[in-house]
Amino acid sequence: MKHLLFITSLMAGSAIWGCSATAYAQSMDYGALQELFGEDITTNATGTPQRASEVAANMTIITADEIRQSGRRNIPEIIGLYVAGMDVLQISSTSFDVGVRGYQQPYQPRLLVLVDGRQVFVDDYSRTIWDHIPVNIDDIRQIEVVKGASSALFGSNAAGGVINIITYSPLYDHNNVAAVSYGTQNKTSGDATATVKLGDLGGIKVSAGGMAGDEFHTERNPYDPPLLNPSHRYISENSLFQVDPKLQAFTEFTYAQTIDNPAFPLYSREGEDATSYSVRGGLSWQTPYGLIKSNNYLNHDYTKFSSPNASTGVNRFDFTTDLIVSQLEDQFKIGTDHTFRAALEYRHRTFSDAGLSQAFPQAPVFDQDIYAVSGTWLWQIDDRLSWTNALRVDHEDSEQTGTLFTGTHYTNSDYSHALNTWSANSGLVYKATDMDTFRATYGRGVQLPSLIQTGYNQTLPYGAIFVDEEGNPNLKPTIVQNYELDYDRQLPDIFSTATFAAYYEINKDIVGFEDSSVLNYPILFDQSTNVGNSQGWGGELDLKGKHPTGFRWDASYSYARVADSNTVASVLNYQGSTPQHHFRLSGGYTTGPWEFDANGQYLTASNMMRVNSALSTFAPSSTDDYVSIGGRIGYKISDTFTAALSATNINSAAVQESPYPAVERQVFLTLTGKF
Repeated sequence: MKHLLFITSLMAGSAIWGCSATAYAQSMDYGALQELFGEDITTNATGTPQRASEVAANMTIITADEIRQSGRRNIPEIIGLYVAGMDVLQISSTSFDVGVRGYQQPYQPRLLVLVDGRQVFVDDYSRTIWDHIPVNIDDIRQIEVVKGASSALFGSNAAGGVINIITYSPLYDHNNVAAVSYGTQNKTSGDATATVKLGDLGGIKVSAGGMAGDEFHTERNPYDPPLLNPSHRYISENSLFQVDPKLQAFTEFTYAQTIDNPAFPLYSREGEDATSYSVRGGLSWQTPYGLIKSNNYLNHDYTKFSSPNASTGVNRFDFTTDLIVSQLEDQFKIGTDHTFRAALEYRHRTFSDAGLSQAFPQAPVFDQDIYAVSGTWLWQIDDRLSWTNALRVDHEDSEQTGTLFTGTHYTNSDYSHALNTWSANSGLVYKATDMDTFRATYGRGVQLPSLIQTGYNQTLPYGAIFVDEEGNPNLKPTIVQNYELDYDRQLPDIFSTATFAAYYEINKDIVGFEDSSVLNYPILFDQSTNVGNSQGWGGELDLKGKHPTGFRWDASYSYARVADSNTVASVLNYQGSTPQHHFRLSGGYTTGPWEFDANGQYLTASNMMRVNSALSTFAPSSTDDYVSIGGRIGYKISDTFTAALSATNINSAAVQESPYPAVERQVFLTLTGKF
């Protein structure tokens, strides 16, 4: 209740301030701006509308048409098809992790994921539960993918990159869509979105859906606990109101419940039952002092993990994570060439154990307050040259309360500490000709330790022993620095765009998961530490085009090399976890009511960590190179209905993509109606 009152008070305070607006205020109408500029548009790098080609970052935008033509019903696979340099780890029929340029592992902590500006990245382990995101695939307008350290531009946790999922607006768009799907693994799903217009006042959009099916039946590691059959259900509400020509207000509510089998940080798999809800509200208004925006939300996540003794009903972990965010920014111009964005942000993060699986009297609650100030400056030097600079400073206060186990290495006072960090971005964009664009960028990103790594303190039963898992209050944040050169070339003779990127990345003070374990029978002590440094380098090539006759194509190649320090290699093994060479090829053709699309990928060998004993010890496990082919055939039955047959791994009944169970072939039929 206190969380709801906090959000309500923030919204009310923003409304009082916002009613003094005296000029015109509008949120982003993507459709109108894309029609005006003739290409994909974003506002999320600097706060001001920009062509994707003008952004001072390596950004790829996946459109709604590309999402449909992919035939996929989940976001990670769509990203893996279209974005060079992004590597998708599929762990089960519904569980995924997404890595950036060679830095791949379970519970990927380096990638900030947003839906319409709300963080869906969960702070417990610093991870994204991809199949838990409460969004209808058919309600996504575009997916923006940014590679490279971007914390100053996009916010907390954007150390390795950003994925921003933009859905259709309830004010500017009229998206009424429903889809049902059935396929292999007995997977059945249904999604629907309805938009209600309220005249000139605004609009309300409601989405809901669900999925149920079987887990893959391919060979499993004997040290993994029993697995669960996956399922998912969600509902979300979004509204946007034009209070007057100068002021807009928005609200959002989401609820989701998911059962899946993700990979655990110790490279095993766990059955997971996750429930979450969010409440969000804010305002956008124009004043004589600029366009002021307020964004406030609460995320509540409740998670249960099944233990090796799952049949007894005992849970290994059972905890809640709360995040309160309040953001206030002012975007203004000085003259015609200088655009500024000044922002304040408050974040309150809470992690608490639910107490259902405790072996000893203990009830830890870990709290963090984070205060941030940031600024962005976009200087349009001339018609062809722009320079973007951003700086963000964070101050973090941590506190541990509640009862800790008497045998713990720390007391509550040890967890009370402060941390100051800073991040920066700078990028020059030079449009040398109407066909050629160059970018030179630098990013300094900050990856804060997760709540569990820095503050969790609990002793739990694990088979015949007890595991004393303690957060380390002395952890340093991981600092990621990325240097990059990009080049885009328009090729009108073949209706294509060619892009090239080369990067060099330095990672300092990487945090390892529970890498220091000492057995004092029957207690095993686990704690995260800073395990060392790593550096990566490589690049991407991409050729993408579309012919007026209906043909389309996208061919890319990415190369990623990583060199870890010895301890990083022994704990995380980034240098072996991602294939060095990755080729992608997709193509399609539209004729009349028919759409034909095919895609293929070739990845070279990898050597990712995998659990190899009942005590959760782990070692590298090699995977050979492999090929994966998929496709979609769509037929527009009428102006309303489209039927599509889609398949993945057509070339094999199962493909061994990683040390986790081989990915089975999946075939499914989808009927979609737009109303």
